[in-house]
Amino acid sequence: MTTLIRLTSTTAVAVVTACGVHVYTQGAVSTLADCSAPALQARAAQGTTITTAKVVEAAGKVPKHCQVDGTAASPGNQVNFRLALPERWNGKYYFVGVGGLGGSIGSLGKGLERGYASASTDTGHLSDDETWMANRAKEIDYGHRGTHVTAVAGKQLAGAFYGRTVEHAYFDGCSNGGRQALMEVQRYPTDFDGIIGGDPATGTPMQVGRALVYQKMLAKPENFLTQEKIELVSKATLAACDKADGLEDGLVTDPRTCSFKPDTLKCAGPDGPNCLNEGQLAVVKQIYEGAKINGQPYAWGFPFGHEGSNSGWRAWISGPEDPTKQADGTLAYTGRRLPSGYGLADSNMRFLALETDDPAFTWRAFKFPQDLARMKTMSEILSPLDADLRPYKNRGGKLLMYHGWSDPAISAYGTVGYYDKVSTIVGGQKEMDAFAKLYLVPGMHHCSGGPGPNEFDMLTALENWVEKGQSPAAVTATHRENGAVTRTRPLCPHPQVARYVGTGSIDDAANFRCAAPSVAGR
Repeated sequence: MTTLIRLTSTTAVAVVTACGVHVYTQGAVSTLADCSAPALQARAAQGTTITTAKVVEAAGKVPKHCQVDGTAASPGNQVNFRLALPERWNGKYYFVGVGGLGGSIGSLGKGLERGYASASTDTGHLSDDETWMANRAKEIDYGHRGTHVTAVAGKQLAGAFYGRTVEHAYFDGCSNGGRQALMEVQRYPTDFDGIIGGDPATGTPMQVGRALVYQKMLAKPENFLTQEKIELVSKATLAACDKADGLEDGLVTDPRTCSFKPDTLKCAGPDGPNCLNEGQLAVVKQIYEGAKINGQPYAWGFPFGHEGSNSGWRAWISGPEDPTKQADGTLAYTGRRLPSGYGLADSNMRFLALETDDPAFTWRAFKFPQDLARMKTMSEILSPLDADLRPYKNRGGKLLMYHGWSDPAISAYGTVGYYDKVSTIVGGQKEMDAFAKLYLVPGMHHCSGGPGPNEFDMLTALENWVEKGQSPAAVTATHRENGAVTRTRPLCPHPQVARYVGTGSIDDAANFRCAAPSVAGR
């Protein structure tokens, strides 16, 4: 039984429960005395098990809070989660997505700093468990269900701990976290009031695209893209594309305006440092063109621009350590530092691609498009491709997506294509603007990095939209060098792009306006 005793008309409420008395001041609990596993277990919903709970003292910007570790039940599995309950609560719930293949819990500091009850999950398995991909329940939990069951469990537990219902719930994730975000929108539209999905992974189509690149690049040594050849490509695309968006500023603001032709880099004679040989050119074209079925993109190709640097193609495609030649003449990665894209594609193709695992099925053996039928079941589990977001829209949910134009891991064109499909289904741009916005970030690599403006605050924009009805317009983004701000730019809601007004510093966001794009096409 719970009894509410109002101490004053506006400032405090005492909540009397079987576990004690709690005093709330302006929506914030004043004590963490009940931060213990037994006390929290008594308030947890059926299927939620609390394993540990402890008070964590304030450190830096992160406030004093109760750190709760537990599991949420799903069919055939137990999904680990962590919930952090701040001493002074803002009445809201913040869920953090996780990257890669899951298996670990995300950092909760960002939400705690703002006073959120903050949570994350390992999506239903541990990263050191080498067998999880053979367990269908764990595959489904990684695909989508693990996020859902822990979101529900965390909201319920937060409300029970503070003695009142969570006012608003938000999700925030990038990469695989962006994939989680879209799965939540599509499959569980009532879990969150507002969702942020950055650089969203597309599951099977994305891994298919990577497999096709590695089939060409690792076929023989002369096909491999060395860092020097990647930098050659990067300089060429910048030279071709920088002015195309109307402003020469060392930044490809809108790669859709660029008509760069990779063939211009083809060696006229023998291979050399300033050209691409035939095999390297085929790899570069595969990256840019992707793969199509009946003329429609299946695995999206990548935009031109900013392929170089350690966080560009080297990080995700070629790798920090070169592959070694094998007895059959092919190349293989034998070092510990794999390209991030290769590590994910290899794991997915061996263990997650097929409904029934086949030891002989690898990215080398994959045939496009013949093998897609064998991948249908897992694609449905892993890939957030359903563009009918009307249930989420109709219940009042808000969605903010963003994607780095120069993301070397997941193509921004895929996110644009998905956005456009959603827009068609919901009834056009006006209906889309009522609940979903997409921000394309020039020069940003995967979720961060790159030469573009890659620091921005989407959470505040989302809060203002959900809680105050303020539809977001431009969001200011910042680029830093050695800790100092060197450039700011407005990020404009798609389909608008930032245009220079003609006067003032090109490094100051105040001198840009959001305007309709001028797309040349590719």
